[in-house]
Amino acid sequence: MTAKKALVCGAGGFIGSHMVRRLRAEGYWVRGVDLKYPEYCPSEAHDFVVADLRLRESWAVTLDEGMDEVYQFAADMAEPDTSSPGSTTPR
Repeated sequence: MTAKKALVCGAGGFIGSHMVRRLRAEGYWVRGVDLKYPEYCPSEAHDFVVADLRLRESWAVTLDEGMDEVYQFAADMAEPDTSSPGSTTPR
């Protein structure tokens, strides 16, 4: 029996990296994708793709093999805009 394949979007972040580790422990083949490589420790994904999933051309690279499951943890982590009235977050 072949291992199930899982794609973890946002695999470079805290939650995504833990999901990669969990899926590996459960016997999945895992591809991680994120805008950048993880900063704190190497990814445990079998394959890690640096790609911007907002761009359609990234989809072909990321989804070139059939995936049984997809986990979405990718998010825009830009600093909040504090220039708007009522904002209490300092720059």
